Amino acid sequence: MENQKMNRQEAIPLIIPVVLIIAALLVFSIGRWVPNLDLRISIFLFSLIDIGFLVALILGTKTYQFGIRVISVISNGIFFVALTLFTLALTLAYGIGGP
Repeated sequence: MENQKMNRQEAIPLIIPVVLIIAALLVFSIGRWVPNLDLRISIFLFSLIDIGFLVALILGTKTYQFGIRVISVISNGIFFVALTLFTLALTLAYGIGGP
């Protein structure tokens, strides 16, 4: 029982990015479901997901297994940078388009 709990705790840095990617895809596609959605809401939600990737990156560095640590840090780093650039592009589009 204790060994199974340790495996779950060590897998958390790998599970969180999967959940965050699904959440990002839902936020990305919500614009089609809600036609008059303000862009600030999407920017805010993507920023929250970006903070989640940062938390998962920190949790990944504290893992004791080397393989999980490497995969977690690389994947979370890539997703963090990509989503940050996408959020900055949305912010730029909002700034150009105006309220």
